[in-house]
Amino acid sequence: MVRGSLIALALLSAGGFAASADDGRPPAPSGAGHPPKASPIPLTELRPSEIQTAPAPTIAPESDLLGEPLRAPAPKKELVLFVGGYGSRANDGAFDDLAARFPADRYVVRRLGDDPRFPYDTYGGVDENAQVLTDEIRSIGGDYSAVNIVSHSMGGVVTDRAFANGLSAGDGVRTFVAIAGPHSGADYARAPAFLLPIIGPVEDIVRAVGVAAARDPSSDAIRDLAVARPIRAPAGVARVDVSLATDGLVNEFDARDPGVPQRVFLPATLRELIDGHGGSLVNRQIADLVVETVRTHEVPPDRRDPLTRLVAPILWDQETRLWRRFLLVVALAAVCIYLARWVPFCRRAIDGFNAWCGQFVRSLGR
Repeated sequence: MVRGSLIALALLSAGGFAASADDGRPPAPSGAGHPPKASPIPLTELRPSEIQTAPAPTIAPESDLLGEPLRAPAPKKELVLFVGGYGSRANDGAFDDLAARFPADRYVVRRLGDDPRFPYDTYGGVDENAQVLTDEIRSIGGDYSAVNIVSHSMGGVVTDRAFANGLSAGDGVRTFVAIAGPHSGADYARAPAFLLPIIGPVEDIVRAVGVAAARDPSSDAIRDLAVARPIRAPAGVARVDVSLATDGLVNEFDARDPGVPQRVFLPATLRELIDGHGGSLVNRQIADLVVETVRTHEVPPDRRDPLTRLVAPILWDQETRLWRRFLLVVALAAVCIYLARWVPFCRRAIDGFNAWCGQFVRSLGR
């Protein structure tokens, strides 16, 4: 092969020379076949500055010599936004158990009130807080592939109001799970909202008892909760309500939300039995339902066992009756203190106690 190639190359070269020698043109005159020679410059006389070399090619710093393939951008995560209840704080840890159920490689967990740009005053008016919720979702929602709202107690009413004022699936909201949400208002808000203006001279006594036992019974939020009404579920948002049957603070009538699936579960621990309202945040079955709803963006099938379906409504009805009786006793006690003030020898003592209670309430920032 090598030898044949050399022979062929030689023949081609010879043919080329022959063609150039006999191309039909007259022969050049003698001495005309060589161009005049330029006077050579001795290599030793060339100065370095006179030696010209071709410029070296330059490479842009940002160019990729290895030609690495372009990588697809990482998929966006989903946002899980927790909305707390009345009197709660962003750092109280109420949602910690639930938050731990969402893997960090797929979800970003936030809580309304975490970001100082969107302050959540849980004693403030529901409409104002609903606007804060809407503003936060519209501000950061575009950074996520979906927004999932999980609320507790009054947080459900705040979210309801946000939907009523325009928040929708168009803002990226895909799911809304309300835990122990008083969508139809709350008896424990209606009673003080109606009663405290009437018993004004002893109002601070009632407020001090309320603050010491649970939360301040007098605030803009309480007045709004007293008149809350259900909001129609927004199109395109998977929505479900969940409660524990031992929740008497938000009873079966308070939690009514027509058109929205509701799941009521039995308590699984002593804490859930004693405090069904707060215990709903740590109940395992409720947590499973929340996670499945967020993961699938659909209302899950009702997987409660037959015993739970039978017993839970009965237990919740009895719990509602018990807590309503307790509220009635507290209201009657407040009225009795008010009436006792009209007894001459009791007025000074009651007024003094009311003044001290007022100072106590204000010392707590209320």
